[in-house]
Amino acid sequence: MPTGAPTGSGPQGTGPHGSSAENSRPGRSSRASAAWMTAGLAARGRRLISAAIAIIIGTAFLATSLIVVATAQRGLEDAVATGVRDADLVVEMENSWLTIEQYDAVAAVDGVAQVSGDASTYAERGSQYFPGVSVPAAGARLLEGASPTAAGEIAVNPMAADHGVAIGDTLTVTGSEDEDGVANDMEATVVGIIDPGELSQLSYGEGFMATDATLRELDPQLGYNYAQVELAEGADQDTVRTALALAVPEAQVRTGPEAAEARVAGLTGETAVLGAILLGFGAVALATAAIVIANTFTITLAQRTGELALLRCIGAAKTQVRRMVLLEALLLGVLASAVGVLVGLGAAWGLLAFARTLDMGIPLGSGLAVTALAVVLPLAVGTAVTVLASLQPATRATRVSPLAALRPTDTAGKGRRAGWVRLALAALLAGVGLAAMLYAATNRNMLAGVGGGLISFLGVLLAAVVIVPLAVRALGVVARRTGVPGRLAVDNAVRNPGRAAATSAALLVGVTLITMTTIGAATGERTALGEIDDAYTVDLALVASPGTDEDEQPVPAQIPQGVEGRVRALEGVADTSLVPTAQLTLGQDWPVQALGLDEQDGGVFRSASQLATLEPGTVGLSEGLQSMYGLEGGDRLEVSGTGGSQEMTVVEVGLGYNVALHKQDLLVLGGDQVGEGTLLIRAGDDADLGALLTGIQDLGEDTLYYEGSAVERAVITQVLDVLVLVTTALLGVAVIIAVVGIANTLSLSVVERQREHALLRGLGLTRGQMRSMLLTEGVLLAVVSAVLGLGLGLLYAWLGVQTVLPEGTNVRLGIPWARLGLILGVALLAGLLASVLPARRAARVTPAEGLATA
Repeated sequence: MPTGAPTGSGPQGTGPHGSSAENSRPGRSSRASAAWMTAGLAARGRRLISAAIAIIIGTAFLATSLIVVATAQRGLEDAVATGVRDADLVVEMENSWLTIEQYDAVAAVDGVAQVSGDASTYAERGSQYFPGVSVPAAGARLLEGASPTAAGEIAVNPMAADHGVAIGDTLTVTGSEDEDGVANDMEATVVGIIDPGELSQLSYGEGFMATDATLRELDPQLGYNYAQVELAEGADQDTVRTALALAVPEAQVRTGPEAAEARVAGLTGETAVLGAILLGFGAVALATAAIVIANTFTITLAQRTGELALLRCIGAAKTQVRRMVLLEALLLGVLASAVGVLVGLGAAWGLLAFARTLDMGIPLGSGLAVTALAVVLPLAVGTAVTVLASLQPATRATRVSPLAALRPTDTAGKGRRAGWVRLALAALLAGVGLAAMLYAATNRNMLAGVGGGLISFLGVLLAAVVIVPLAVRALGVVARRTGVPGRLAVDNAVRNPGRAAATSAALLVGVTLITMTTIGAATGERTALGEIDDAYTVDLALVASPGTDEDEQPVPAQIPQGVEGRVRALEGVADTSLVPTAQLTLGQDWPVQALGLDEQDGGVFRSASQLATLEPGTVGLSEGLQSMYGLEGGDRLEVSGTGGSQEMTVVEVGLGYNVALHKQDLLVLGGDQVGEGTLLIRAGDDADLGALLTGIQDLGEDTLYYEGSAVERAVITQVLDVLVLVTTALLGVAVIIAVVGIANTLSLSVVERQREHALLRGLGLTRGQMRSMLLTEGVLLAVVSAVLGLGLGLLYAWLGVQTVLPEGTNVRLGIPWARLGLILGVALLAGLLASVLPARRAARVTPAEGLATA
């Protein structure tokens, strides 16, 4: 630009005909900015693709999270609260159940047309546990026949039908004992087969469904979980609600939707853990995307320095340039966020379809619950993040004067030192955050733990301008030995600390979060399984119930011949042991089932130390039984049986509600009531526990029941498999975002150092060495980010698990080395992939061309 240009024609001109004054009018300024913005987007569409990808990923993740959570919520409501949700009013107790008298009081209130209750009762068929629940029930589905409508009619569940019960059969059902200790027998007619639903207590064994009249006859002390009220025509809901509260003052009266929401909240422990995880990852994905977006706009503005300067010289004001950049960000944010929402819809559909095929025991309903929130929130957040991320680049674009911007500049060496204020703030944030996390781990304060984690990580990001260059220099000792490209790569990576920190941020966030989840899940699994092993140190116990002979005399429990061999043949069984069993009494009147054990049974025990404490003269009780009876290890307790009684020392042996004696003591105290009534089973470490339990059920031994830690182990393994699946998906998302972020920052490096690269080429650096230099730079930054993320993830996981688990839990750290190695390998691959395009671009420029255009 000639230095003698008229004053009025420059951007600082103030005359009546100056372009700046004319363009500063609101209408013309907005139209000019919009025109420049539209033309700019059309010309720079390819440059903004990386930013668009980052926005799409973040908004898609958020939309997927919201849709999955809403669908799961609806599925839970369908499973446990379908009828309740549609009720006019629902009456229920907070921590108890409605009595028959309270239920009848509800039915007697004016304005109540009909009442139906949710009740269950203990019953037996022969010697088999045969519970009953009321009909209709939420989530139940008639499969065959008809639903019970009269007293004496029942519908059985599919498991009972599989074991030979058919429609038309008459069953003798024994109910609960009345006040006189007499159990009522009923001849019940089977009229149908009903699937009780995924979350019913009838999903785990044989049982039946019946009307309220039938259940009351079987159980005179019947209790109701809730009473569902249908209002009479013309009745006022508020009036009836007040009357119900007066009729049953101890109960809560809610509308149907309120009761359904409370039921789902109670089922999930007042929290939506999976939803919180997904939404948390969605927020992190958007935060990481914001870093990538900011870097992308910095790149495009660096590439457009001359263009922006020319606009300033021909009259564009600072506000117009800033407005143009922000309008570009706004349009890009809206378009990319809209695409992200569509991608999120597709991802949610695929994820839920896949989850339904796994049959994880979580009711997911059918279809998608696409709410307005799931569409509007990701669209708004994606757009807002994009605009906010562009603020700093937009501001920087207006700080350079027109004449200075037209001159060649070298920004490669800027930002070599971090300010002391920044470092002090970073140290303060990291220290405060760590202190909060330690406090949370000690006091089990979730809010303090989450807040401390966020604060400390923000401190780490601020300190990255020092940490990353130092780590690159340390790691670069090896790279320098590879030759000139390696030495140049290390120097380039640490030359601009701010750029190095920005490059590492995207990958650092992802690796930290994934490592924390992976180690947290492994630690939670190891801790939970350890607690289960302590509580029930045997995987499975197949138990026979004692019976009576023709003279009503007790007969010892006995496992049928051949069962042990059939169990041993099941896939997943590592060892078995058939042990003597007898009914004994603890203290004065605590009847229990006792097992006789010795060192020969060690092959089926998970805790060898517990078995070692079971010596002659001791009685082994689980921690739960000790708490129930008010006992502690070392206490003396009288144990009695048909063979006599003996005072024994209490030790801890985890067998659930069974007790353990040394085998020689049991044979003496049990007398003639000792039988080989329990088969202990040890599952292989890699056994499919669900398949093993199914195999045991398929033995067809209706007189046997099983218990043990395998059921809880199977549930925990299934839940953690879901977490691992989610973590794997998140690893893919983090890799994509990290590749985009590293590629963007390396692209900025190529733009800023174009003259330098041309000079290196002129001095003899080959294209292959140029590519090698940039590939090494990307890999160094990726490895540093991954190693830092692994360390932070380990720290956060350890403190987080201690915050979440109850006080007194023996936390067992679990480190899945194979998965951590995979994370490190993927980070290395991300660095390589992100370096390919910038390296090719730098290598294509000839020395003469680079020096001429730089």
